[in-house]
Amino acid sequence: MSGITTTICITWGENLEKRGLFKNIFGNKKEPGGTFEQFRLLNSWQTTFTPFSGNAWEVAAVRAAADSFARNAAKITARHIRRGDDGITNANSHIDRILQFRPNPYMTAYAFYYRVAANFKLTNNAFMYPIYDPTNGKLKEVYPINASAIELLQKNDTLYTRIRFSTGKSYICEYSDLIHVKGHYYDNDIFGSNNKALMPVLKTAHTFNQSMSKFAELVSVIRGILKVQDSTKDTDLKQRRDEFVRDNLTEENNGSGIVVTDRKYDYTNLDNKSTPIPKGQLDYIKTEIYDYFGTNEHIIQNKFTEDEWNAFYEGSIEPFAIQMSQAFTNALFTEKERGFGNEILFEANRLQYASVSTKVSAAQFLTNIGAATLDQILEIFNMAPIGGEEGARRVQTLNMVNSLKADEYQLGTKGGNTNDGKETDGEETAVQSNDTDEDRKAEARAKGGQAE
Repeated sequence: MSGITTTICITWGENLEKRGLFKNIFGNKKEPGGTFEQFRLLNSWQTTFTPFSGNAWEVAAVRAAADSFARNAAKITARHIRRGDDGITNANSHIDRILQFRPNPYMTAYAFYYRVAANFKLTNNAFMYPIYDPTNGKLKEVYPINASAIELLQKNDTLYTRIRFSTGKSYICEYSDLIHVKGHYYDNDIFGSNNKALMPVLKTAHTFNQSMSKFAELVSVIRGILKVQDSTKDTDLKQRRDEFVRDNLTEENNGSGIVVTDRKYDYTNLDNKSTPIPKGQLDYIKTEIYDYFGTNEHIIQNKFTEDEWNAFYEGSIEPFAIQMSQAFTNALFTEKERGFGNEILFEANRLQYASVSTKVSAAQFLTNIGAATLDQILEIFNMAPIGGEEGARRVQTLNMVNSLKADEYQLGTKGGNTNDGKETDGEETAVQSNDTDEDRKAEARAKGGQAE
């Protein structure tokens, strides 16, 4: 019986190993062999990235600041586009379906981008690892990498990374295989800077939270203050306290609930046990943290104005989206594919939090120049699309004219540019007058003449 149990346990353990995330991501890939050397940087000996190990995520203000960025950055949408002489066209490839809906079997697109954005803010580095179908080379999945350390290595003039995880497992791959976005990029040649600049305020926040917690516990325990009129020793004070509690504050000796004292005691009952919070210190901690993460209380509490949202978008979301676009484009496409205009474009709906008047003005402008379809206009107002050919139809006002036909529209000519009343190909053309025969006859009669 024990042998059967042992066999079952071994099989179960092997299945877990096969089903683990490490196996799913790296298990089918063979690590490069050979001897690796440490990759030397120009201005630093720090060739290993270790995520910030402080208690940042455990501080409520830090988590609120990082969350305000991540939940808004996670709304970005990825598009596979091609830039050419005719402008930008949507590729509508399988890459769109992966990056817009399900980057990997365990995450929705929103969850994927939220985690990437949170890593970006909390560690100033976000790593992603794309997996390609070995049969056709197409993108299959993308995973965010939360590593305990990433070490830079070198072999044959190629930069590699050894990715280490908290489980003790590691994997070596070329650095170019990773998608890497970085923040506070200054003192390290490859990685974003650490968050040591945040440590002083984190220590202050930790001390503040501990002191407020202990003070709140103390206030909840204290029932009242007993003043003893005559001076006594510490032991006498404790004895007087115990005697007073025994005689007046226990149900056995004081069933009436009424406290009776003589001139030796002055007892004050504490009814209000609220904990006074030093607002100035709390505001200092929040301001320092919010400024560091590029957010503010209105963004965190979702009570921002249109102008505040636009400032937050341009200062935080848009730079992140630009870096994501460039990082994904460089990782997913070869130089030849990029030469044909293939790009990954990350964008967000800036009009999502705009006022109704701003949305109306934007919709009018876009339809005036014929730059938006009916479905795109409906999306601005958070309305359901029409779909089909009708939804894809572009609308343009008659007040706008095609630039190629502007001369014909204004001068009443045909065939393009004119030269002394002649077509550019040498043929004569008649310049049409806006006056009708009736107008010319009426003018001649008014002058006393005749119209031919």
